[in-house]
Amino acid sequence: MEAQRTPVTRAELRAAIGRALERTSGTKADAQLVDVLTAQASLETASGASMYNFNFGGIKGHAPDGGIASLRTHEVLGGKEVVVRDGFRAYASLDDGARDYVSTMKSRFGSAVDAASHGDVAGFAAALKRSGYYTASQADYTRGLTSLMQVPASAASAPAGHASFPARADLGLTSAGLARVGDALDADRWLGAISPGISHGCRTSKEDEDDS
Repeated sequence: MEAQRTPVTRAELRAAIGRALERTSGTKADAQLVDVLTAQASLETASGASMYNFNFGGIKGHAPDGGIASLRTHEVLGGKEVVVRDGFRAYASLDDGARDYVSTMKSRFGSAVDAASHGDVAGFAAALKRSGYYTASQADYTRGLTSLMQVPASAASAPAGHASFPARADLGLTSAGLARVGDALDADRWLGAISPGISHGCRTSKEDEDDS
């Protein structure tokens, strides 16, 4: 599948996550869980502005229906940051992406989801850290999520002007940060404003053009 930018607003991210949670549980989604997952998806996609192929979390491999798109991304291999091209799950719609994101989080990071369901951002970040989801400072990761939760869901995108996400280990998801699969510049600036000095890698505008 061709790599395509699929920008959405934070409100649309939140609504899609809510629908996905309701579909998987059969009951109304808990607002606290929706808020925490929306904050994480916002880190992943520059608050929706840099989403590609409706991929909420930079999930690698094939989507449930086989969809995959090739994108350049920064990885940390042997302690060194390199640019590689890899396959990321690609979806036909926002709801398809949200359902697979929610399913992946529940199946692979259940303890983190449990913490998120209680609005426990620190516990969510700690559980992800224990699972090897990211390799950056847990304090920085927690701070970034907490700050994003304070941003109204109506905010369309990250503010311009700021550096990148914490890195995480490869678990079928990206291994360099919160898996940026699109133009990470705006998202990078956003987290840089929240927590300057985070060590990370990010896609460049040239890489984004190459994938367009």
